[in-house]
Amino acid sequence: MMKPLFTLLSAIFLLPLFACAQSNYQPGYVVSLKGDTLQGFIDLQGWDSNPSAIPFKSAVTDHDKKTFTTNDISLFNINGYATYKKYTCSISLDITDPSHIIEGRDTSSKVETVFLQVLQQGKNLALYAYADNIKKRFYVGESPGYAPTELIYRRYFDAAAKNAAGRTVEENGYLKQLFALAIKYNALDDKLTSKLENNFTTYSKGDLIDIVSRINNISKAEFDKKYTEHAKTSFYLSGGVNISSSYSDSQSSYSIGGGKSSTSSLPAFALGVNIIPNPVAGRAELRLDLSVNATQFNSSYQLKVSPYSGAKTSYDQLGVFLTPQALYNIYNQANFKFYVGFGIALTYFTYSNPSFSSQPAGNALFPVEPFYFNKLDNAFLFKAGFKIQKNWEIYFDYYTATASTKGGYFAISNQNKQIGLSYFFGR
Repeated sequence: MMKPLFTLLSAIFLLPLFACAQSNYQPGYVVSLKGDTLQGFIDLQGWDSNPSAIPFKSAVTDHDKKTFTTNDISLFNINGYATYKKYTCSISLDITDPSHIIEGRDTSSKVETVFLQVLQQGKNLALYAYADNIKKRFYVGESPGYAPTELIYRRYFDAAAKNAAGRTVEENGYLKQLFALAIKYNALDDKLTSKLENNFTTYSKGDLIDIVSRINNISKAEFDKKYTEHAKTSFYLSGGVNISSSYSDSQSSYSIGGGKSSTSSLPAFALGVNIIPNPVAGRAELRLDLSVNATQFNSSYQLKVSPYSGAKTSYDQLGVFLTPQALYNIYNQANFKFYVGFGIALTYFTYSNPSFSSQPAGNALFPVEPFYFNKLDNAFLFKAGFKIQKNWEIYFDYYTATASTKGGYFAISNQNKQIGLSYFFGR
C-alpha cells in the first residue's frame, strides 16, 4: 500500500511544476493602435507585476498564438478580470518597503510606456495601478483624456529627525492630490474630508478606489456592486479512501504479549462549506467540513506470554470529524490551483464488534481483557491537493494520531490518511 501511496503523493506535489508551464486562456479582446477591436482569448497569469506582453489566440483551440506588446496594442481586456491600457507616464523609483527603505528622500523616476491596470474610470477621474519589482504605484487621470499622474507616496529614513514618531518619514502626497481634486469637482463633503484626514487611510487599492468613487459621485449601491469584494461561498461533497493505521504503545501489555498493529482501507465521506474571503486574489480559502471515516482493527498473532496460544483481536471504529481548515493556493489560476493547508479536527468515535479471543477458540487459560474505548479526541490535519476546472478537487489529508482506547491492556492509537475527490457546487 505504501508504494502506490508514495507514487500518488509524488504526483500531487510535482504536478504544479508542470502546471506552471500551462496556459490559462480566458475570453477577452485587444484594441490595436489604429483602434480596431479584436475578440479572442488572452493568457491570464498570476501577474505580480503589470504584464509587458500578452499571449493572444483568436480561438482557444488554436495551436498558434500571437504576442502583443505596447508596440502593437493600446488596450486589452480579460472579461470579468481586468482591463489594461497603454500609457506613457512617469514612474517613481524610490523604495517604500519598510524593511528596505534607504536614508534620504529619493525623487528619482523614469518615463516609460507601459500597460496600466484600469481600476475605475468615472465621469471625473480614472484610477490606475502599476506594479513592478520595486513597488506598487497608483495613478489618477482627469477626464476627458484621463492621462495618468502618479499619486505620490514615499517612505524614507531621516537620520536627523528628532520627533517622537521616530526617524522613518512617510510622505502622503497622494492625500493632498486627492484633496485638491475633490475640491475641483465639488465632491468634498464631511465623509470624504474625514476619509482624507483619517490616519488609518492607506496607499492601497481599497482606500483609493473608495476616495475616487466619491469624487466620481458613484452611488453606494453601484460601488457595492462593482467594487466591494464579497466573500464567495460554495458547498462540496467528498469521497475517498481512509487509510487507517492502528497501533499500540510499545510498553503496553498488548505489545509485550506480541500484539501487532493493523491497517485498513475503507471509504470516507465528507460534506462542507468553502469560503474565499477575497475572490479577486483567490489565494486564501477557509473551510468547515463534517466527515465520516471508517476504521477496522484486525490483528492475529502468537502470544509471547502464557498461555502462548494464537490470539486474535478486532473491532470496528466509526469516526465523525468536524474540521475547520485554512488553505493557501500556492499555484493559483482560474482552472488549476495547487494548495496546502491545515486544520483542527474535533472527533467523535463509536465502536462495534469488539473481540479478543484465542486461536483456535476455547482455550480456558486465555486472558479476558476489556476494551476501554475512547469516544472524544482531537487531531491536527495537514492537507494538500489540486483543483481542476473550478469544480473538481483531488486531495490528500494527513491526520495526527488519536487515542482509540484509554490505556488499559491494549493502549491503541489510530492515525488516518485520506486520498479523495471533491465536487464543489456553485463555484
